[in-house]
Amino acid sequence: MRVLIVHPHLNVKGGSERLTKVLIDGLHARYPDNEYLIVTGVYTEDWFGKYANKIKLLKLGMTAEELKDALESICRDFQPDVAIVMVQEPYYCHIIRTACPRARVCMYVHFPIDEEISEENLREYEKHLRYPTLTPKYIDSPHVIVTNSRRTKLAVDMLWPCDSRVVYPCIDDIFFREEPDLEKRRENVVLYVGRFVALKRQDVLLAMLPQLKQEVPDVHIVIAGFVDPRHTEYYEHVKSIVEELQDKYKDVELVPSPSDEKLLELYRLAKVYVHLRIGEHFGMAPVEAMSQGVPFVMRLPTGLAEVFMHGQHGFFVESDYAFLKYTVRLLKLSHDEYLKMSKTVVEAARRFTSTTFAEEMMRVLLTR
Repeated sequence: MRVLIVHPHLNVKGGSERLTKVLIDGLHARYPDNEYLIVTGVYTEDWFGKYANKIKLLKLGMTAEELKDALESICRDFQPDVAIVMVQEPYYCHIIRTACPRARVCMYVHFPIDEEISEENLREYEKHLRYPTLTPKYIDSPHVIVTNSRRTKLAVDMLWPCDSRVVYPCIDDIFFREEPDLEKRRENVVLYVGRFVALKRQDVLLAMLPQLKQEVPDVHIVIAGFVDPRHTEYYEHVKSIVEELQDKYKDVELVPSPSDEKLLELYRLAKVYVHLRIGEHFGMAPVEAMSQGVPFVMRLPTGLAEVFMHGQHGFFVESDYAFLKYTVRLLKLSHDEYLKMSKTVVEAARRFTSTTFAEEMMRVLLTR
């Protein structure tokens, strides 16, 4: 079987890019006899370099019409049996179906509207080969739409005249290569991982530091994530707050664009993982943290609440006040209580492997 995988910007280390890597890794492991082609405008060597001989590059900054010509040519040469577009861009599905009418085409939706797009940065998205204004015209192009949670599916049902199916995201194999040392006592480190965009609300966690210090004097905050070239102003905002707090508290650290090895190290140091994004469609970073034995505190609503339990794997909260309260509660757990929860979250995270994701995606894609 010939499998085409499309994602326009594999250099931004966000959830959709990481999930594309997870999919490709899982497909290669589970279906090694398939022939694969990856189409993108740009990619990072550390995540995708091993697939360099399977990558066809588009040119960043192309117009929609130029993209159509380039992708049609690639599709006609490759003649895919199935195609998976890993972002909510039905225009790509339309192009693939035009070039290869017999191909079965799937689109993975992280959320039907990209809430980070504004009038100011729309052109920057188009430079990265994203064409959200074309979505209404081509929304009926995919044979099947897959969403990352029931929460996202509900949004699709309300906005688009088409059905969708849920396949929950899974996490990178790097987080399963060796077992974390759960017996080791962890210091009071609070970790937040996410791209630096305003919706992730890293600055709110920093604003909580004085209150956390009152309850847990030795607490240490670490904020890590990728600096998104489309949102550099927010990273500079967070950086300036960290620098201001470091003058007074010291116990705050900013880790921009960490390597996977560094990210793994941070998860193994952390005692509590926090996620302040309101309305997270799913949330892969909390699952990554769980794989290393770290329970979470996470703002509702979130798709993660569909697969994990409040009080057993961490805490889902409805306000920033409750967020602060439960973060302190986790930090103050006895070693025995914490160890019990830590073992529970590791076991829960084991369900979310790359091969599981690949199998579910192929099952949904091939089901008529």
